[in-house]
Amino acid sequence: MSAITSNLVELTTRTVDDVTLRLDHVRAVGPARGTILCLHAMMSDGRYFGARRTASLAAAFVDARFDVVVADFRGHGRSQPPRAGPNDWSFDDLVERDLPAIIAATANATGCPPNELVILGHSLGGLVATAALGTNRIASPRLLLLGATAVWLHGTAGPFHRRALMATYRGITALLGKAPIQALRIGTADEPKTYVDQLTGWTRAARWTSLAGTDYLAALDTITTPVVPFVGASDWMCTPSDAAGFARRIATALPVRVVGRAYGDALDPDHFTLFTRAELAPLWRELVAACAP
Repeated sequence: MSAITSNLVELTTRTVDDVTLRLDHVRAVGPARGTILCLHAMMSDGRYFGARRTASLAAAFVDARFDVVVADFRGHGRSQPPRAGPNDWSFDDLVERDLPAIIAATANATGCPPNELVILGHSLGGLVATAALGTNRIASPRLLLLGATAVWLHGTAGPFHRRALMATYRGITALLGKAPIQALRIGTADEPKTYVDQLTGWTRAARWTSLAGTDYLAALDTITTPVVPFVGASDWMCTPSDAAGFARRIATALPVRVVGRAYGDALDPDHFTLFTRAELAPLWRELVAACAP
């Protein structure tokens, strides 16, 4: 049995509004050098980080003697219920309720204080982490690995294909009461109406805000955590230009690492293959090295 499976512990935690969240904790091989908390993208769950399989990103961290915790946000993966459709929630719920509970559970399980954690936020996970940091919902961690993270803020003059996609996403969700991601076979988790309204509203208004009006984009200026941003060369959801534009808002961010053949990598990954293709093990080792205490 491999370490990635023999060292796995399933965790649960409850949010302040009484939602049960589930996490996988994989203990390091040998004395832990630190803890990596992985936060997943929208329409999905944390399985693609590989906490339950070998030759994965999670395994690379575990083998390098890091504890790894992979969390599922509410309504995603094993954090069920709530379920989109019968229930509803917002992006702000993930920022204000889920992430603080996830970090508390991670610190309790690993013995790593919140200010010593490394957070790996991918796409939605990166947005939740940066919004929570900018609004002081969580303590500043030791490092933030920011994978394929940006927000579409195009307004009425933005690219037509993106505006059309967001309008379609909003319309289908309004009709059905949820985004039917699973039925359309484009992901593993349906998304709720309030979340989709909020997401598509950002694109239309060219403003990234909470439902209460907090300006998440302006709050990025307050982040003091060192940030390591990276993105796949073939990612259309978050292009290298998108990722670079977002990272420039954070004073502590390094230049974006574009992953692709032109930069010496084995392939040009898209939004998810950045984390799932074994050919990108050299990138994963780079991320491990960046996390060295």
